[in-house]
Amino acid sequence: MARHGAAGRFLEIGAGTGAFLPIVQARFPWLEVSGHDGSSVALEALRARAGLAAVYGGQLGEAFDLDRAFDVVVCSEVLEHIDDHAAALGAIVRHLRPGGRLYLSVPLRQDLWTQVDDAVGHVRRYGRGELAGMCKGLGLDVLDDLSTGFPLYNAYYQVLGRKSPEETASGARRSPVVSLVTGVLAKALSLETRVSTPFGGRGFVVARRPYRTSS
Repeated sequence: MARHGAAGRFLEIGAGTGAFLPIVQARFPWLEVSGHDGSSVALEALRARAGLAAVYGGQLGEAFDLDRAFDVVVCSEVLEHIDDHAAALGAIVRHLRPGGRLYLSVPLRQDLWTQVDDAVGHVRRYGRGELAGMCKGLGLDVLDDLSTGFPLYNAYYQVLGRKSPEETASGARRSPVVSLVTGVLAKALSLETRVSTPFGGRGFVVARRPYRTSS
């Protein structure tokens, strides 16, 4: 967002309980920040957060409707949960202002599928370039199409997938060194997101709605 620009009205699609929103507010205090989620529990938490311009509910799709358009939209780790992801993406784009930027992240590479994907309700993992192609098909200009997570994140995800999420959580509670290891790993994975390779398991797309479309 710092590299590509963030001004005006901001919306996070699938914001959950809103953990990312205070980070956005602190880093970009000039933004008018709003959040959306389809869960009633998440919506209750979002409405309790201070400083939000608006909170929106409802499922993404053809019937998805907002009362305004936005200059910056973030939709992170959401589209892979939706059967009709093309309709969901189209609904988001309709609420993006001309010149507005869309920041997307999704899991990549079907060959990395594990029981973690099943547990969290993934419908798909994307092929490299697939999401950028969908954005172009909707008339957006693609500014970035990144594939990160090789080799550390990919390996970490496959290790997690050897056990169920419940077994992983139970083992973590019993281990006195997990917090230390997790902290070091989190920093390493964060650094890894700066490097795009053809083998990454995490996809990031930045797209912009043009001011004019050719007839």
